[in-house]
Formats: sequence, structure tokens, C-alpha cells
Amino acid sequence: MKKQLSVFLCICFLCSLLWQPVQVHAMNIIPVNVKMYTTSGTPVYASPDLHSGIICVLERFVNVTVTGITENGFYQVDFNGNFYIPGPFLINKIEADKTAKQIALENLKDFAEAYRIQLEQMESYSSSFALKDITGDGIPELFDSAGKEIYTYYEKRSVMIYYAENADTFYYSKNNNRLAGKYKWNDKEYWEVFAMDYSLMPWGQLKCYSTDISPIKSDLTEISRSYTNNVETRNDMYNILKTILSL
Repeated sequence: MKKQLSVFLCICFLCSLLWQPVQVHAMNIIPVNVKMYTTSGTPVYASPDLHSGIICVLERFVNVTVTGITENGFYQVDFNGNFYIPGPFLINKIEADKTAKQIALENLKDFAEAYRIQLEQMESYSSSFALKDITGDGIPELFDSAGKEIYTYYEKRSVMIYYAENADTFYYSKNNNRLAGKYKWNDKEYWEVFAMDYSLMPWGQLKCYSTDISPIKSDLTEISRSYTNNVETRNDMYNILKTILSL
């Protein structure tokens, strides 16, 4: 009986410890009053402690008013009461996503190497090539000499966005940002107008969406192969692409 009573008292003592309220360490808070913006998946905590429990998660670019900064790096925000966001989840201003052209410039060595390797692989059947932005993102696409293949740059490699057995003579409409191709079949000339389709490949594919050239015909300029595909030109791809991207 005494043993059972001891066990009972021990359990009661442990329960009393477990049920005591958690004491939160009082943080020194520097008062401020600034507007900031959330980043993707910003957690909001009940107190400036990662173990205090997440109240909600905010989407990207939500404007919040910061009323204080804690000594352990949390931002105090007022949502009908004080709540806390870890410092790294808030930014001072919204910065636009980098464009494909900006990314290409920042990774220019990789870009140049990707096109150099592609041209090296094409040397046996493409003695010349063109570099022309025909998608409107600022990155020049790579055209073979025959008018059968077109490549673009995606995640540090060259990727094919067009291939055809029958060669096209390509034209570009700057005002309409449209690529057009002309080819012969049974002694007749045919036109195709292309647009980018991203349904199958993340880098996109050029697909014919119309054979009516009349809306853009007056604005077409033929794409010329102004570069020779040789070792000297391939080794100079960095400077060539830098010049094009800087325009």
C-alpha cells in the first residue's frame, strides 16, 4: 500500500511539473515603425521563439508594418496584437524577378560555353550561323545555316526549339515580334508564322500557328547567317554574346 501511494505521489508531482505554464524569456525589443514585405512562405509566430508555434503563413510580397526588432532577430508585427516574424523572411522592397536577359548576362561564361559546344557539334553541316532574338526575351537564338534547326539558352545549356526536315528561309518582324518561314514544295512557295508554345517543354518550342503572312509581311527582314562557324568564332562567343546582350 505504501509503495502504491509513493508511485501515485510521484505521478502527481510529475503532472504538476508538466502542467506548469511555460515561462517565455522577456526579450528586449527596439521599437521601430517601418514598412516591409514578406517573402515566399513567411511564418508568423506567437512569440519571438521558433518553438512558440506558427500562427499562419503569409504569401509573397504582403506589406506588413514592423513595430519592433527583438534581440534574437525577430520582427514584431501588429496583426490586432503582437506577433513575430524571423528577420530573414522580410525584405525592405519588392525586387522584380530577373529577366532571362539579366540571368544570361550574369551567367555569360556558361551561356557562351553552351553555344560554343553546340556550334562545335554542328560544324560538319553548318558552316555559318545566325544569332537573333526571335522570342522577345532578349536572348539571341542560334540558327543553323540550312534553316532546319534553332536553339536557345536554358539553364546553362543550349536546347532545340525548332527542327524541320525541309529547310525554311526565315524572316523576322520586329514590330510584331514574329518569326516567319518560307519554303518551297512542288514548285510552290508557302509561308508559316511561328509562336512559342510552352505546353510540352519548359524552354518552349516554336510552332506554326498561321499560314497568313499578310499582317506582318511589310515588316519582315530576312535573318542572315553573318557568323562563320569556325574555331576562332566559337572561341570568341563570350565577346559576341556580351555585345548582343548589351544592346
